[in-house]
Amino acid sequence: MKIPKSVFLLGAGGMGMAPLALYLQGAGIQVSAYDENFREPLRSQLSESGIEVLGEPISAQIPDCIIRSSAVKEESTILKDWKKHKIPIYRRGDFIARFTSGKKILAIVGSHGKTTTSGILIWALEQVKFPVSYLVGGLFQENRLPPGKFVKNAWMVMEIDESDGTIDKFSPEATLALNSDWDHVDRYSSPNAFARTLQSLFTRTKHSIVLPQSSPMAEWKNSISKVKVESFASPCDPSDFLTFNSNAAKAAAKTMGADISSLDFSKFPGIQRRQALLYQSENRSIIEDYAHHPTEIRSFLSQQRILQPKSLMRVIFQPHRFSRTKLLAKYFAEELALADDLFLLPTYSAFEPFDAEGSVESLMAYLPPRMRCDTRVYQSFGSLRDAIGSSPKNSKKDQILFVGAGDLDRWAHAFASLENAKGDKHDAFSIYLKTRLSKSCIMRAEEPLAVKTTMKVGGCARWYAEPSNTEDLRVLVETCNLLDIPYCMIGRGSNLIVPDHGYGGLVLRLRGSFWSEISIRSENTLVVGAGARLQEICRIACQNQLKGFEFLEGIPGTLGGALRMNAGAMGWETFDLVDWVSFLLPDGSIREIQGTDLEVGYRYCREAYDGIALRAKLKSEGRSDHRAIRKVIDKLASQRRATQPREASAGCIFRNPDDESAGLLIDQSGLKGEREGAAVISDLHANFIINEGGASAEEVISLIKRVRERVKESKGMMLEPEVDILGHSWKEFLS
Repeated sequence: MKIPKSVFLLGAGGMGMAPLALYLQGAGIQVSAYDENFREPLRSQLSESGIEVLGEPISAQIPDCIIRSSAVKEESTILKDWKKHKIPIYRRGDFIARFTSGKKILAIVGSHGKTTTSGILIWALEQVKFPVSYLVGGLFQENRLPPGKFVKNAWMVMEIDESDGTIDKFSPEATLALNSDWDHVDRYSSPNAFARTLQSLFTRTKHSIVLPQSSPMAEWKNSISKVKVESFASPCDPSDFLTFNSNAAKAAAKTMGADISSLDFSKFPGIQRRQALLYQSENRSIIEDYAHHPTEIRSFLSQQRILQPKSLMRVIFQPHRFSRTKLLAKYFAEELALADDLFLLPTYSAFEPFDAEGSVESLMAYLPPRMRCDTRVYQSFGSLRDAIGSSPKNSKKDQILFVGAGDLDRWAHAFASLENAKGDKHDAFSIYLKTRLSKSCIMRAEEPLAVKTTMKVGGCARWYAEPSNTEDLRVLVETCNLLDIPYCMIGRGSNLIVPDHGYGGLVLRLRGSFWSEISIRSENTLVVGAGARLQEICRIACQNQLKGFEFLEGIPGTLGGALRMNAGAMGWETFDLVDWVSFLLPDGSIREIQGTDLEVGYRYCREAYDGIALRAKLKSEGRSDHRAIRKVIDKLASQRRATQPREASAGCIFRNPDDESAGLLIDQSGLKGEREGAAVISDLHANFIINEGGASAEEVISLIKRVRERVKESKGMMLEPEVDILGHSWKEFLS
């Protein structure tokens, strides 16, 4: 293939794609990358390597080709625009096969164990300074090495993925085959079908094949008779992972012309999620492992039984893929029977459609009778935590083993964080997030909030964060959900009262260039980040001769807050402008919802309360000369200055009931100038309570209650607050 000068990777946050991004960047190719589910520290690792990490699946320039992960299907709407440009679009495996054609490739294959073995081999070759390019499907512990690297004119070590069929495109110089256990049953209908795929790879291998001693693969005479066959010793104990993987790495290195036999492999730092010790105390250990095949599970649990024979073995298992679980349920149950206690999590779909026969419940019938009654499926982290309980005391010991390839690693680390924090969820919150936030994310404890509101009253937030990107925001919200810590959003705090006792959870604020970006799009529209100030949106629109945004000049807030409450002024409302809004939903997904599909009312948008607005596309009413637009803005600003106080306030306190003016009702009730301490009803606009300096939230709330009672007495109407009170419902204060 023609070597591209620039590529765009879609689904770049996965452990197949991220190493490829680093490899291509090292090869001198301009790389841009997008993934809806990027995680730290991987996102920062890519960015710091010079890769352009995008917040939208839109590249600023037309790339030479698109590379998509298996998670991005060919029919995905993300690809539609690129297809119009007739840009070549490759699956990851197809692209790698083409790009590396003619290079000296060591292919590592097998249904399990590839990532750990490739990691050991790469680490060892780096120790002896043997130049090598590589792609590893996992992160090294403590990020000791990057997962992908390019070295010119060097061997290329990579795991070849059989799951998507692109294994058939490779013709490596050498092949290291670890096992031939049947897997990926959605593609390979039988053990023989999988065996034939490996045999076919062997026939295309140019120089040598490396196999475990006594492997069934050695009997495939026809496919391996034309090349050199090397073997490595398998330990007598199949649970001795380190010896097996180290022997495999030594044999593979020898084939490449490197000698790593003198190294101490016990110093290998390890691969994240592979037999990783997360917590250790006198009575409890917590370990996670990526095992997702019955053979792997048997080896891992057997190893742990040998290492800790006196500890109660408590296993949390999450199956990976409905198709695998459906056909191998019996074998999973047989291996999991090694556990003393078993806790199950719902099957991780890995983008497969739901199949009841592949649900985790399908394992239950195959479990031994002693386990069936006590084993259950857990839908929430809190219920699992309660079921396992705190660390045992006295002479009792247990080992908590999180097993599976889905997303249970988050539960594993949350559980370990709670143990390290001795059960304090706020300390656990800090521990869990230590390595999961970008360096530019701001997070502080006991943060004063009064200065972050226009009313200037209230106490502190137990936690306060300014996420620097969507990934930071997602993990902050996810951690709150895991540890049962409340969270809320604030913008500029212009429609908000913070209680004097503060907020006992996490306060999130979208600040910084990522959130405040305003870009001009076609068809007289703007795409605006949720942290952009409304007045700035108004200014940019005016500069670009877009009309319809003028009313925003008088609202001292951000777009996110305006969307949440459908903020309005001078007869206009925010959702008069909205084409679509992108939300982070409670389940962690991001969804773009058309404005016509949103549930919007007076000072309310349901989706913005349930989720978090990230950005929105705003449509203008057309074009006009910027001087004419500025004239409208100046007129509205003049009206606002003449009718609204300039002192610290939260804006209009009460909603207008029906067609009545709340301010007029308050004025007619003789309440202008009424005060509670330093909180005073404005003489200029009776629906404003101003802070003359040093007012408390209690004083503001007391004055709100007095206004409601007086208007009820004199006008027979009960006013309802328009402003929010952080972390509470007004019913708690006004009933």
